[in-house]
Amino acid sequence: MAFGVMFHHFYDQTHPKGQGAISADDLERLIAKIGRDAILPAQDWAERARANMLEPSDICLTFDDALLCQYDVARPVLEAYGLTAFWFVYSSVFEGNQEPLELYRYFRTTRYETVDAFYGDFFKRTVAEASEAFAEAAASFNADTYLAEFAFYTREDRFFRYLRDDVLGPDRYHAIMRGLMEDAGFDLAEAAQALWMTDAHLSQLHSDGHVIGLHSYSHPTRLAELSKDGQSEEYRRNFKHLAQILGEAPKTMSHPCNSYNSDTLDLLQEMGVTLGFRSNMAECADRSPLEFPREDHATLIANSAGTQA
Repeated sequence: MAFGVMFHHFYDQTHPKGQGAISADDLERLIAKIGRDAILPAQDWAERARANMLEPSDICLTFDDALLCQYDVARPVLEAYGLTAFWFVYSSVFEGNQEPLELYRYFRTTRYETVDAFYGDFFKRTVAEASEAFAEAAASFNADTYLAEFAFYTREDRFFRYLRDDVLGPDRYHAIMRGLMEDAGFDLAEAAQALWMTDAHLSQLHSDGHVIGLHSYSHPTRLAELSKDGQSEEYRRNFKHLAQILGEAPKTMSHPCNSYNSDTLDLLQEMGVTLGFRSNMAECADRSPLEFPREDHATLIANSAGTQA
């Protein structure tokens, strides 16, 4: 089936090399591996999808989270190859909010030699501040099944996400992270300026023929657990921001953290969104036009390396 390739983080001399980040050269090699002619410009892919005319070999490129590193590192590569992509944007950071997910990632990237060193400190602090939650997570965690669709995650990656999302919950997780950052003297405001695009960047991408789509307002990691009204607030605020910048209603989206339910799909359809993406290649019964699959770039790069070895 036709699918999108999903990208998040890039690095260069300005943007740090965090876990999973790739370089401009890596992106060029991946485009060459896929085959330039197999990758459709975003608008062409969307038009074929809406007309139910996609071929199984049709691929598009997608970028989540409006990260400045994408604009600085990946966009010039796309220009060199004459390609456009989908850019899925959450809006809270464009309105002065500090979205924790990326700030936490930036913290662990710039203040720790390895992600495992960060996990060590995080787990120690969790034991100290929420020992019962840590014990519960350790007893119930199954590394073989949790996030099994993301083969590139290590056991520690999976356990961290399980502890964060399924056991601690947002309040305790944020409290632990705030403690770690305060101890390290980490400047949140300074980090925020280095992380995200601005409205001007979005306008330029739109002018250049890229497709800008929804990704919720504040990027909750468990959006499906919100009420329908809560989900509506997330997507309608996101929609309003993008419509103002683009001068037209956004018609595409991707599901943050692949978290959605029937309420989400109904809501998006009511808003006139006609094309959406999941964040994995898992089978999806009765797939709707809002559930096209995506393959993470890390999987394609790993498969490419395995083929070449």
